[in-house]
Amino acid sequence: MERFIDNRYHDVIRNDYPGLVQRIRTAADKTGIAVLENFIHPDFLAELRASVDQLTPLSYQSGKRKPLRGSDLNDSGFSEVAFSDFMVQLANDILAGSNVHLEASDIHAVVGILVGDEGQDAVKEWHFDATYLTCAMPIVMPPPGERDGKFRIWPNVRKFSQSRWRNRLYWNLAKIGLLRRLVKSYTVNFVPGNLYFFYGFRSYHGTEELDTRALRANCLINFGGPFFDLEKGKTIEYGKQGARGQLSTATPAPNEVQSPVLTPRR
Repeated sequence: MERFIDNRYHDVIRNDYPGLVQRIRTAADKTGIAVLENFIHPDFLAELRASVDQLTPLSYQSGKRKPLRGSDLNDSGFSEVAFSDFMVQLANDILAGSNVHLEASDIHAVVGILVGDEGQDAVKEWHFDATYLTCAMPIVMPPPGERDGKFRIWPNVRKFSQSRWRNRLYWNLAKIGLLRRLVKSYTVNFVPGNLYFFYGFRSYHGTEELDTRALRANCLINFGGPFFDLEKGKTIEYGKQGARGQLSTATPAPNEVQSPVLTPRR
C-alpha cells in the first residue's frame, strides 16, 4: 500500500476497490466533484507542508509567481503521489467509461502557491482545464471566512470532445460571461488531507478572492486530455458521459466518498 494513503482506506482499497471507483465516478458525474476525506496520511501531509516552505522561494524567485511543475517537483512528495501506481490506476478506472486510457506521460502535477500581491494572478482566473480528470490535493488553506480562496466550479457544463470549433465556442461563451450567468455555480472550501476529483475539461472553475496575507498551497494532478490525445494521433469516441449535475438536489455518496459542502453562488 502506498505510504501516502491513510490507514482507514486500506481495507476498502483491498476489499472494495471497484466500489470505490464507482462511487467517485458517480459523485463526479452527478455533483461535479467527488472528495475522499482524510485520504492523505497525516505524516505524509506534514512532509508536503514542509515542502511548501522549501518551494515558496522558488515559486517567487523571479519577482512573479511561477507555478511549479516538472523538474521543480522532482523527488518530491507531490510527484510521489501523482505518478504512483495507485493514482495512475485509479484515474484510468474512473475514466474507463469514456474510452480513455492514460499513460505515465499523460500525467502532470502542478503546485500553485498563492501568497502576497504576486499571488493574486490566479485569483478569479476562471477557466476550463485541458485535462480529462483533475485531482486537487490541498496542502495549506486559509481558515474559512471572507476572501479565503474558495474553489468555485460550474460543474460539467460540456462533454469531452476533440472538436476544436466546439472548444472555441465554449471558451467564447465563457469569455463573454454567458456561462457564468446561465449556469449555477458552487464554492467549496478545500481541506488539507482530502482529495478532490472533477472533470477539468468539462467544468469551468477557479479560485475565489484571496486575502494577500493568506497562504494557499494546492497541488493539481492533471490526467490526459482530449487534445493531448488528438496530438498523439488518438481519435476517441467517448463513451456515455454523465449529464450536467444539479448539485442542489444531489445526495451524499455512501461510505468514504463524500459530496463536499457546496455553497450555491451566482
